[in-house]
Amino acid sequence: MFKGAKIYAACHRIYLDFKFEEDKRAKKYGCLWDSSRNKWYFHKEDYMKSGIKYNLTLHGELSPTMIIDGKIHYV
Repeated sequence: MFKGAKIYAACHRIYLDFKFEEDKRAKKYGCLWDSSRNKWYFHKEDYMKSGIKYNLTLHGELSPTMIIDGKIHYV
């Protein structure tokens, strides 16, 4: 039985350009690790709450992307 708070579709993940070694920084923002893609990510709802979208410096540095139908789309 699933006991998590929320269930998200995998296509609603927003991946960020944190390195694996930047785990403390990524976790500070609330990111999760996707071991199949070896990338840090947010769920779309959590990304909007994080404020990264509105911080031009962070947005440019982290290059948020979504993978839809196997294609990379910049957010």
